[in-house]
Amino acid sequence: MVAALVALGVSYAVVRGDLFRRTVDVPTLVGATVETARTALELAGLLLVVAEDRDDTPAPPGQILSQRPLAGSTLRGGEPVSVVVARAPTLVKVPGVVGQRLGEARARLDKARLTISHVVEEPHPTLGVGMVIAQSMAEGTEVRMGTGLELKVSKGPETVIVPAVVGRGLSKAKELLTQAGLTVGQIRHASDDDRSPGVVLEQKPAANQALGKGMAVDLVVNTD
Repeated sequence: MVAALVALGVSYAVVRGDLFRRTVDVPTLVGATVETARTALELAGLLLVVAEDRDDTPAPPGQILSQRPLAGSTLRGGEPVSVVVARAPTLVKVPGVVGQRLGEARARLDKARLTISHVVEEPHPTLGVGMVIAQSMAEGTEVRMGTGLELKVSKGPETVIVPAVVGRGLSKAKELLTQAGLTVGQIRHASDDDRSPGVVLEQKPAANQALGKGMAVDLVVNTD
């Protein structure tokens, strides 16, 4: 009986020794789950070591992103294979930055652990240069930490050149101002016997000045 137990122990030791002396090819683990990878390595006589988990990836949580050594490498039984595993992303809420200066918006997004992916400059009739007009994600939206937002930033009002309308009839003056992208503001009346009734006597701003698109030009019109 004792001899049989001794023989069995020797046989186990030999088998175990052979297992750890033999070489095996490392299987492909990338794309598999940790549980599947661990089973595959155990069958091959290797060990699984999770070296790192990261959430800067679109892969689902628990999926293996990379391995070392690479698939096809040769290891001895009992040696480890290190893997990097995807974890559930950290979500943060998007702050509202519309109406803030670009520098202030950047600081607020940094604080929220978000970034600016792209800045588009557009004219705006009321917001000054460098003010945020719009953001690509609504305030309060939950997104992955580190996500980039696109911001639209004002480059000031679009300007046009004021046309000359003094000496023109009121209807023609309105037409010229509209074509230039401007509007007619306050209309006052004055009397000038040397000018035809209904013509524009004065305009403000004066002709050939730059004015924000959509802004008004005041007129003084000769009485009938």
